[in-house]
Amino acid sequence: MSNNTELINNSNECDWIEEAISKKLIKFYEFGQFYNLQEIGSGGFGKVYRADWKDSHKCCALKSFYNLNDATIKAIVREIQHHREVDFYDNAIRFYGVTTFRNQIKEYSLVIEYANGGALRDYLKENFENLTWNDKFS
Repeated sequence: MSNNTELINNSNECDWIEEAISKKLIKFYEFGQFYNLQEIGSGGFGKVYRADWKDSHKCCALKSFYNLNDATIKAIVREIQHHREVDFYDNAIRFYGVTTFRNQIKEYSLVIEYANGGALRDYLKENFENLTWNDKFS
């Protein structure tokens, strides 16, 4: 985790992702490795797509961003940090790396594990009453 902090403190936030890729702290994937993109959601910062991953023969999610400005870069960095902090939990969504969406330079998308059952928030909305307190705590 100290490498994360070191990167943020020693560089312009706009260059953080590129520096993390060059130092091999974040894995970079060519966009051509993903196919069969289907939009599955959108929010304030961008869209999320389900994609098939050629190298692994499984699904992943690509989280793209509408506007790559300082606020968006801060949100991306924060999200990557959060993913890395909980990576050791079995139930946490895995962060695999980044790709450049549709091969646009600096139009980064996060490559994350695809949650087949949807978002945790949606699951909890639908099932909260049926869960035990131990399940809710977990």
